[in-house]
Amino acid sequence: MYRTGRIFWPLVLIAVGVLFLVDQLSNGAFDAGAFIGRWWPLLLVGIGLAILLESSWSGKAAADVPVAVDLGGAQGGEVRIDFGAGHLEIGPAAPGRLVDGTLGGGGRVETTGPGRVRLRADASDWWVGRWPRDRGFRWRVGLSREVPVLLRVDTGASENLLDLSALRVVDLELHTGASETRIALPQAAGATTVRIEAGAASVRLRVPPGVAARIAGGMALGAAHVDERRFPRSGPGWASPDWASAANRVDVSFQGGVGSITVE
Repeated sequence: MYRTGRIFWPLVLIAVGVLFLVDQLSNGAFDAGAFIGRWWPLLLVGIGLAILLESSWSGKAAADVPVAVDLGGAQGGEVRIDFGAGHLEIGPAAPGRLVDGTLGGGGRVETTGPGRVRLRADASDWWVGRWPRDRGFRWRVGLSREVPVLLRVDTGASENLLDLSALRVVDLELHTGASETRIALPQAAGATTVRIEAGAASVRLRVPPGVAARIAGGMALGAAHVDERRFPRSGPGWASPDWASAANRVDVSFQGGVGSITVE
């Protein structure tokens, strides 16, 4: 059976483009913005129909992919995770491994040099094209706790649980769309830099006891909730009183669209 998810979003883009083209050619007789503002619930109806049709597809789901990348003497790691829709968990790897785990629903493992690994979701299985059938990817990824790690995570419509508390992540870059993300920051990594760019998202950061934090940023439409008992207001942001002298500290900057960010 043909996969409706593959054609649904192109049809949506074509329809929106036609509406705005008619708007331009009608010299104001037709207002595309007003039309979309009134009839946008039809998009939800279309998404629901696409999901119902896609769920009846009987194709075989992609096989799970095991991950086992040894440290191999590397003194540090650079790990990039390009994730689609579904559920992503990150935690500690087994001793001697830079990265391990399972890419449930498929994915690719690329090594580009000593200590450099990229995990990629297969673009042909992206979001609506597979999500109704098996609720997206289910990745469980372990990272080394033995060496410093630079980590970049890009996600789509997903639930993300990043437990970095036992890891030595010294640089975290997160780009996320319509998602819910919870991050436990490192307990004893020294200085950690965190940069977050979020769309329609809820992001919750937990700073371990004994770790200082400096936080800056904001949401375009939403709110930032910061525990000001631990991180009082400091200039345009928030900071621990012992920020400058703390042995373990995190420097957080964030930019968001619609949603919320919580630091506790």
